[in-house]
Amino acid sequence: MNNASRPLTMGAATLRNRIVSAPMERNYCDTEGRITELYRHYLRERADAGVALVMTEASYIRPDGKGRSHQLGVHDDGCIDGLRMLADELHERGALLGVQLNHSGATTQTKTSGLPTVAPSAVGVPVAGGQVPRALETHEVHELVADFAAAASRCVAAGVDVLSIHSGHGYLVHQFMSPLSNHRDDEFRDPVLFLNLVIAAVREAAPGVALGLRLSVFEGAPGGLDEHQTLAIIERAALDHIDFLDLSAGSYRAGEWIVQSGEWQPGLLSDYARAYRRFDKPLGMAGRLNSPAIVERVLTDGTCDYVSLARALHADPAFATACLGGSPYRPCIACNVCIDTLGVGAVGCSVNPRVGRGSIPLPTPAVRPGSTVTVVGAGPAGLTAARELAIAGARVTLLDTAPQAGGRLALAAGMKSTPDFHRLLDWSAAEMERLGVEVRLGSPADTVPGGTILDATGGRAAPIEPCADAGAPVLGAAEWLASRDPRRPLTACVIWGADTVGVSLADTLAAEGTAVLLLGAESEIAPSSGRRAKILAVPRLRENPAVRIHLETQLIEMRQGRAHVRSADGTEQWLDAPGPVLIATESQTGPRNIRDAVLSGYDAAQKIAAQLAR
Repeated sequence: MNNASRPLTMGAATLRNRIVSAPMERNYCDTEGRITELYRHYLRERADAGVALVMTEASYIRPDGKGRSHQLGVHDDGCIDGLRMLADELHERGALLGVQLNHSGATTQTKTSGLPTVAPSAVGVPVAGGQVPRALETHEVHELVADFAAAASRCVAAGVDVLSIHSGHGYLVHQFMSPLSNHRDDEFRDPVLFLNLVIAAVREAAPGVALGLRLSVFEGAPGGLDEHQTLAIIERAALDHIDFLDLSAGSYRAGEWIVQSGEWQPGLLSDYARAYRRFDKPLGMAGRLNSPAIVERVLTDGTCDYVSLARALHADPAFATACLGGSPYRPCIACNVCIDTLGVGAVGCSVNPRVGRGSIPLPTPAVRPGSTVTVVGAGPAGLTAARELAIAGARVTLLDTAPQAGGRLALAAGMKSTPDFHRLLDWSAAEMERLGVEVRLGSPADTVPGGTILDATGGRAAPIEPCADAGAPVLGAAEWLASRDPRRPLTACVIWGADTVGVSLADTLAAEGTAVLLLGAESEIAPSSGRRAKILAVPRLRENPAVRIHLETQLIEMRQGRAHVRSADGTEQWLDAPGPVLIATESQTGPRNIRDAVLSGYDAAQKIAAQLAR
């Protein structure tokens, strides 16, 4: 038995293993905060895969603490029946149900909650919308404590096994703890008082339920709590009422620490977690636990007692099974599309086409025996379609004129900010072999065999307008990436296009020592990328003295190492522009990103399978 498979007791709860589905927000509930069949189905799949404790998400304890349009609530008795149904379903599968109690405080926006925003002090959070909250009166703080207790009572009535008080990520409890957000002059200026009152009230309301704290080991923002200040607060917390601690990091002001970039090493909170061993409590940990190997390592070396997994299980619930027994799983690629779509609707996934689509996914229909399908194009769409059709029972041939599979995803996998993209390609290759898909790379179009044909080549790039007498090569970014020799880095280059492709390319080349001139008609850097997807790259580019950025700029012509440009106000100038010109403005008529490509391949496979099943 590996360490992930060992049971764990936390207070009144005994987990069948050390795998916990973290309280990841998903926007799968209704607008009243009621759990839906879609949400229950999603969580049941995680329980079926072997997860020991399924946490719902940060669940608001009263209406003015609602941070998302379709967030789960435990704010009134109408939430009890749905939670009870979920608890029964998880228990039937051997899993426990946990609820994280939360109030969003200053990160709440009136446009979402419909109510005035309240917080410890009148300090807004710009990245959350910037609304300045009203500072709570002293008696209102005590009312909030009672509201936490009432929410806990509802969870007890619903049969919830585990409760967690959200004390991190810049939400209300954390706001009382942080000097950035607590400017009070009453007794609640003490950063631990509100936390301790909430702990005591929740414990009294839920005496037979395992109770824990989710913490940010540091806030990550200038002037916020560092790891030593946070630890000092927890040393004063009422831990005699607490059964476990669950460690994360960051706040809204430093969101890169809440949901980390693929650039950062797995298990990145391990060094911080060791300091919490002094409290002699079962310890959970999040933070780039993206493979069974790293999960087993942090459990074996005693860094933590259980792992708190979010994106890895969102990409594939089978990740839990893999940690417990070594089965295949679809890997998370740390693109952070999930967190970047949280503010606009149901949370999807770039690699998993079954989640975030607003309905319970239907399995791909089984096809008639002897059905054959040829998929043309081995990018993300073609790889997805080939896999689904092979699972449905078709004999599949996958063709591509390129010498390697992956299309533009294979090029993106070599970029500085997306190093985990290769994991999807590696998994896809293994799935093609496991399912018996015949893969023919470098195949001309006239080699297409018979049977049903699915064109998954995607859109074609728009033609590149020539730059007369540029004095250097003018190439499409994809064309150049496909042929570049990493052993011969560029000294300088011009990149035309400041959206996702151009910025990723600029960031990668700048890290290699290339002097970059980034030109774009865009009014901001990478406007089509989500905030978390560019949270590291954009500051790097702006701070690099070897990178020049000109936005809202039209490229008129290139001539002998100089660029003639026109700014938004009509001003024209010539800029020094040595090196090749890499065009990153190519428009596609097909899918614009990995998620769109995967969805298109999945949907096409389902349609073809339905036709072949008749």
